[in-house]
Amino acid sequence: MSERTYTIGRKGQIQLSDKTTSAKHAQLVVKQNHFYIIDLDSTNGTYLIDGGKRHLFKEGFVNLDQTLAFGRQECSVRELVARAELA
Repeated sequence: MSERTYTIGRKGQIQLSDKTTSAKHAQLVVKQNHFYIIDLDSTNGTYLIDGGKRHLFKEGFVNLDQTLAFGRQECSVRELVARAELA
């Protein structure tokens, strides 16, 4: 299976319209049901939300049930993957 990369942001393949989300905020890399998020030096940061707390997240593997914040815009990895499949 090939690797697929999607840009997350106001002008990405996975569009998030919140004004605190950069035009090209982060990337989602999908390969063989593994999911890797990379922050693209966004203005307002990418955060992993765990136990109601936000933890700055630069890059790493995530699972479908985790929630991330791109600026103030929150969404689950599952939602990102679903939006990517529609792109």
